Amino acid sequence: MEVAPMLMGALGQWVETYAARFTTFEFFVDGGGLVLADFDDSAELQRIVAENPFTPYSDVQIRPIVEPSVAMATYSQTMAALAA
Repeated sequence: MEVAPMLMGALGQWVETYAARFTTFEFFVDGGGLVLADFDDSAELQRIVAENPFTPYSDVQIRPIVEPSVAMATYSQTMAALAA
């Protein structure tokens, strides 16, 4: 608890630095948050996550998402290849 004010200050700086980089940035009521962003460079994503002051204290999950039409086309192609 003694480091909480320092962490919150550092989080404020992190948000100020990176909020414009995110499409969606929300906090959950019970703690933690959600970021949606588009990255071409996984090293940039890794750097941003590493710089978040709460990362060492969090269970960070990075889950790629795909447009529905792209996902369905890929799935159809995969199923066709498996059927052949």
